[in-house]
Amino acid sequence: MKPHHRLPASVLALAFVAAAPLHGQADSEVPEFWLLPKVVHRAAESIRASVVTVETFGGFRKVLEGAGGKPKVPAVPGLPKPPGKDGDKDKDKKKGLGPIRMPGFIQAQGASTGLVISKDGWIVTSSFALNWDPSTVLVTLDDGRKFTASVGGTDETRGITLLRVEAEDLPVPEFAPPGTIEVGQWAFAIARSLAGKGPTVHVGAISALDRISGKAIQCDTNTSPANYGGPLVDIQGRVLGLIVPLAPAGEAAGVDWYDSGIGFAAKLQGLDDVITRLEAGETLKRGKLGIALDPSSLGPGAMVVSTPRGSAGHGAGLKKGDKILAVDGVSVRHSMHLQDAVGHHYAGDWVELRYERKRDSGVVDVLVRLDG
Repeated sequence: MKPHHRLPASVLALAFVAAAPLHGQADSEVPEFWLLPKVVHRAAESIRASVVTVETFGGFRKVLEGAGGKPKVPAVPGLPKPPGKDGDKDKDKKKGLGPIRMPGFIQAQGASTGLVISKDGWIVTSSFALNWDPSTVLVTLDDGRKFTASVGGTDETRGITLLRVEAEDLPVPEFAPPGTIEVGQWAFAIARSLAGKGPTVHVGAISALDRISGKAIQCDTNTSPANYGGPLVDIQGRVLGLIVPLAPAGEAAGVDWYDSGIGFAAKLQGLDDVITRLEAGETLKRGKLGIALDPSSLGPGAMVVSTPRGSAGHGAGLKKGDKILAVDGVSVRHSMHLQDAVGHHYAGDWVELRYERKRDSGVVDVLVRLDG
């Protein structure tokens, strides 16, 4: 039987409150409305023992790089930096903001959140917490115990990193089965980045499933550094995903996405093979063909416009004018669909491509090992 994860009484009461004046409601509706805070509190309490505080010390801020070694956050021309020590604003405003700055924003070191995923000390957190490449990582459990953590592997496509502490019998939360997660259901963001006796809670709903090449779910819950690394949970306190700073295109989210109502939680269910690789210290990068596609081609298929020498696509024999028809037996609708299909895979994975070459009028099947 499909688990029941809605709030019938609370939702109906909310609808009644929106549709009718308070004095026109039956007495029984008001208690139902006030059940919502109790449900949120119960969900937070059920998982709080598995939610930890992650603090970092030392190190230097990483400059994240994109394709070609260029900064993911480029300098912003025409926007001034804060005045230098000499007070010469005219001179300073001509300088770019640099790759680690946004207008009025520079990432600082501060506490973040993590989630226990194994009894023997493995914890998953947002890679955002480790952008300083810290020399020391300190984890504080719900019961107040503190441990120095070692850093494991990173999944760059999901924006998650594993930590390990020397502890036993840690409380592992329950994970919601993927098939039970639905658009519109309640979703609560739980975090421990701020000082206090218990976790913080942000309330929202699931907005979309299978976002960012199927590796994340979208929510309208406010997300920001205040809750990155914390779990997104349902009304039963079951984990739906881990809150991470991703943007719809799959890149790291900038400050403009903070508390925007468009947030993402990386899926953790069914990732046993991935977790094993992260426990071994691997860094998993997004798989790429390394080719350029024609965005104006509406399909079916994706039209190749260039295959740079040394790319995975070039090594597989793809040429300008080829049309990619399928990936691993799944028909390609258009260029964006191809990028999404390839995005399911990691660098080093093998995929099967089917393409046609106009001048030969033939269809070719080829195995391609993806670039990173």
